[in-house]
Amino acid sequence: MKHFAVFAFASAAVLPGTALAQAAAPAQAPATGAATVATGATVYDTSGGVVGTVESTDGTNAVVNTGTVKAAIPLTSLGQGAQGPVLAMTKAQLEAAAGQQQAQASADFKAKLVPGATVYGTGGTQLGTIKSVDASGVTLTTADGPVVLPTSGFGPGPQGIVLGMTAAQLKAAMTAAGGGSASASSSTSSSTTAGDMAAGTTAATGTESASTPGTTTEASSAAPGATTTTTKAKRKPR
Repeated sequence: MKHFAVFAFASAAVLPGTALAQAAAPAQAPATGAATVATGATVYDTSGGVVGTVESTDGTNAVVNTGTVKAAIPLTSLGQGAQGPVLAMTKAQLEAAAGQQQAQASADFKAKLVPGATVYGTGGTQLGTIKSVDASGVTLTTADGPVVLPTSGFGPGPQGIVLGMTAAQLKAAMTAAGGGSASASSSTSSSTTAGDMAAGTTAATGTESASTPGTTTEASSAAPGATTTTTKAKRKPR
């Protein structure tokens, strides 16, 4: 059974919302009246400094993008100033709070990446179970064989652990990395690097050394998954 290392695709697949922090904003807004918060509005601190821009709001929280982090701020923590919404935190304070929250959330999630844990795809389909976790990544046991994936490709989801790929994307990535069927057996194990994965191709060639005149020569060259054609050069009659 082949052992695939699918890194590039999984690393590029970012789980929606994983970069969003619920910042520990002040419980109450500055005493400047209720804020009118709309998407695209600039949020200021109490000294007039720019904190960030409102990326979205759901009526309860406003997602503020500082350019470095995205933090969900309760609307009750925003007051109304002369220039627009006001937050009782500076940009640096908000980013520090969001960074601490993200680090804690990341540590809590990684503690759940243990052997036997079930992993789901972004479409909700069960992809397999975790076999092991080490410095090289997470080894996932799937119906098509084991696959090594970067820890950064996993995140929390409604069902538990989620990989930032659908079942179809993972299967396609494993097939491309293996140069053929993802479930194909092989007499030797192989591990595909991130460079192979990014290119989406693999190559294998085999040649036989040339023989001396008067002997039969066989040469074979085939791309993975292709039919091998054998040609013979017969001895010329004397």
